[in-house]
Amino acid sequence: MAGRLAVDFDNEYTVAAWWRQGLDRAGTLYIPGVTRPVSNRYIGKGARLFLAPAVISYGTGEDETCLIGQEVMDEADGLGSTRQVFNHLQFDVITGKKVYSLVGDRRLNRQDIAKQYLAMFLTRAGQALGLASQAVITFTMPVEACLSDQIWQQYQRWLEDAVRQAGFSRLELMEEPWAAAWGAGMPVRPEFVYVVSKITTDSILTAIVQVVPHSWERARYIRIISARQDWLDCQEDVAPDIILANNLRQTLRGAARLGYADSSLAGVVVTGSQVKPDILAVIHEHFTAIPVYDKHPIDAAACGAAILASGAGGCGCLRYSYGLRYLAGNYYQYRELVTKGAFYPSVESITEFTIKASYDGQREFGLFIYRLEDFHCINDSKPVILSMEEPVDSGQSAITVAVNLDSAGQLVVTAVEAATNRVVADQLPVVKLV
Repeated sequence: MAGRLAVDFDNEYTVAAWWRQGLDRAGTLYIPGVTRPVSNRYIGKGARLFLAPAVISYGTGEDETCLIGQEVMDEADGLGSTRQVFNHLQFDVITGKKVYSLVGDRRLNRQDIAKQYLAMFLTRAGQALGLASQAVITFTMPVEACLSDQIWQQYQRWLEDAVRQAGFSRLELMEEPWAAAWGAGMPVRPEFVYVVSKITTDSILTAIVQVVPHSWERARYIRIISARQDWLDCQEDVAPDIILANNLRQTLRGAARLGYADSSLAGVVVTGSQVKPDILAVIHEHFTAIPVYDKHPIDAAACGAAILASGAGGCGCLRYSYGLRYLAGNYYQYRELVTKGAFYPSVESITEFTIKASYDGQREFGLFIYRLEDFHCINDSKPVILSMEEPVDSGQSAITVAVNLDSAGQLVVTAVEAATNRVVADQLPVVKLV
């Protein structure tokens, strides 16, 4: 199956998605017993979204079974249930609080309870997709983690533990606002500044973010300019649409103080489980001059992560750096051609270089592209051979090459003979990059 498993874990629900190559789109994953279908009038007749309630329950007495997601909701509809139920699992993971509960004869903190929920979810999702233990699983990172290195690191460690508990070993992290923009259909570009507003039953969270590829460590691709979260249970006497209006004003005001006016915004991405008509009306009233992407509030983050992890789409960014290997004396060295985080398609040439002959009479030159993170050649079975009309001597400049990226993420080269400017290759695809 093409693509990777991408998971968006939240206080209310968990959504898993992957890239459906045959349909050229990302789709949410049905996990028997764990997820339930929900309607979305925007995705086409007969299409459904699947999500899992972020809830786990434990049996009492002799009943030691553990249920997650929709299993808990279905069981709760029965009469006489005495199971212990835990929800709002992500909250304690983000805050780092060690809140303990007596589960049967065990004392478990809520972070471990949340970890067991996610591990069981991953196990069931892996079974549904037939994933091997070495499969890479992509997770969205909440806004709170994007705002704090400390929260990012503790959340990452918690995810790593959950992945190992589920029997997997590899994971990848993507900021939730970054993934949501892609999943919502927003054409993201470098230096874009945009709004992400998430509306749930518990809170309203709005963030102004800027695309800054490859400027932070750990391959982070956005910077949070301004963010505000309002908890609805703290303002029970105020309507959600009024809370949202104030939330938007305060967040935009914070960005304006840093020099980011409303006119600099490229768009608004709307996510969450409570995106209702009155909520959308407030957002559209605030943002009349820029596009609002509100057609995929539930699945945008998970599907966007799946799109990015699979390297699909007509534009994107690279997760790895790539270069050429060359012989310098008695040792091989590498020259970087494309930097991790580079966007495609590129507007102009990314880099140019000149190939010199290695021996007298050389006429053919092979382009072997290496992924620089592990120095693996990704096109050794199909290298591009550039051929000259006349041979050149050792050390002589032979071919000048310009490199760019097309809309499919392919490395494309244009090459001319250094001495005559004869075209050797014109926009020739070399290899697909991810």
